[in-house]
Amino acid sequence: MPQIQVKSALVEADALRDFCFQLLAHANLRQADAELVADSLVESNLRGIDSHGVARLPHYLERIRQQSINARPEMQWEQLGTAAGRVDGDHGLGQLAMVKAADHAIELARDSGAGWVSVCNSSHCGALAYYGLRMAQAGMIGFAFTHVDPMVTPHGAREPFCGTNPICITAPGKKGKSLCLDMATSITPWNTIANAATEGVSIPEDWALDSNGQGTTDPNEVVALFPFGGFKGSGLGLMIDVLCALLGGAPIGPDIPKMYGDLSQRRLLGGLVGAIDISRFTSVDSFQERITEMIQRWGGLQPLHKDGKVYYPGEPEEVARLERFKTGIPVGCQLIKQFNQMALQSGLSPLDVSDLHPDVDNTLETSPTESLT
Repeated sequence: MPQIQVKSALVEADALRDFCFQLLAHANLRQADAELVADSLVESNLRGIDSHGVARLPHYLERIRQQSINARPEMQWEQLGTAAGRVDGDHGLGQLAMVKAADHAIELARDSGAGWVSVCNSSHCGALAYYGLRMAQAGMIGFAFTHVDPMVTPHGAREPFCGTNPICITAPGKKGKSLCLDMATSITPWNTIANAATEGVSIPEDWALDSNGQGTTDPNEVVALFPFGGFKGSGLGLMIDVLCALLGGAPIGPDIPKMYGDLSQRRLLGGLVGAIDISRFTSVDSFQERITEMIQRWGGLQPLHKDGKVYYPGEPEEVARLERFKTGIPVGCQLIKQFNQMALQSGLSPLDVSDLHPDVDNTLETSPTESLT
């Protein structure tokens, strides 16, 4: 995934998870809900997907403050058939609705062989791998889709129609090594642009357009992203909008309230989660063995470049997770200042950043709760 380079501090995963939990609990989430959302965000960072990690928390909390996100949703489950159902997220955090949908999809699949659950009245749900891997751990092939407001240009257009509309497909292997394809249909996630704006760094010139339809390296000028792979990513993004909007009764891309627009306006996002019970087709054990064999043969291919490696889908994230669990999660300096200002205002302890990355400004260490500038 395309990334940006920012000055950062290394934060231990459990400490970061607890800090996020404290902020969410202070925002009046139920304890179990706060734990789930904090875990989903930190897991994204652990896997190297910083665009969908803890950097999104200030935005969530501001939307809760402005009441476009319901801190304590009363989600509703409606079974629509032996293999179909719907979760109404009651405008709560998207992570809560998507986990509920994934769990119901698993239940339906165990009963009927497959389960498909649409989601409505939801909000931003973070990285889809969190839900796909939840289904893989249950011995299922997992699917997860979501859509967002218009951020991506159709191939050949100068203005956006669909969102970054990601897709996730997972398949379980042995010893927790699952195949996990989790990708946006844009050239980069929009939240990578948001992170670049927060940290004050530029972006590559071939990622995005400004309001004049021209390429830009300034993340603050971005109004639209390019799709990945030209017409291929463009078409896939549109079909994901069909799955997420039309089945669940949600608005389509151009009609979805903007994530970074009026923060008092509810997002009305849809989603779709699916599970296939492997045991209906073959034994789970033999399936996992074959997945493991595929992974080994895939990784054994001769790399194109000297000292290169052929990674299976999900492997770079697993490598990052192992490394970051040992060394800590890099959190941008500006985000840490923002976090600690929020903690100060909430009467909470600041984020522990005693283990600093060498390029972090000394002022961050000596004055962790200083006001934002």
